[in-house]
Amino acid sequence: MTGESNEVDVAVTILRAAAEGIKKTEIIYRCNLDHVILNNYLCALMELELLKAEKTSETFYQTTEKGLQLLHIYHKLKWLLSGRTFDFLLVRLIGRLLLNKHVTYERPLPGEDSRK
Repeated sequence: MTGESNEVDVAVTILRAAAEGIKKTEIIYRCNLDHVILNNYLCALMELELLKAEKTSETFYQTTEKGLQLLHIYHKLKWLLSGRTFDFLLVRLIGRLLLNKHVTYERPLPGEDSRK
């Protein structure tokens, strides 16, 4: 993370990294955080129910549906306020992740062939 990052940016970066499940060491490397700071964020994000920990042989962290909704809104607001950092692919991916949690059948995205 850069020196200009604020707490929200750090939290969003962690939630993005954990969207499909990730180990703590991977979060440390992807988000460029030290162990102590990451632990503080993990506790806060789990307390807010934006992130969950799943223990198998190792602990994996995954962004919850509530966390995915936050990411979706965050990126839309960022685009609205700045107009230059909107990542259509990221928002589309987050939208797809949200859809997969709500819908038992897969709806095609606009422009996709619905006859698959």
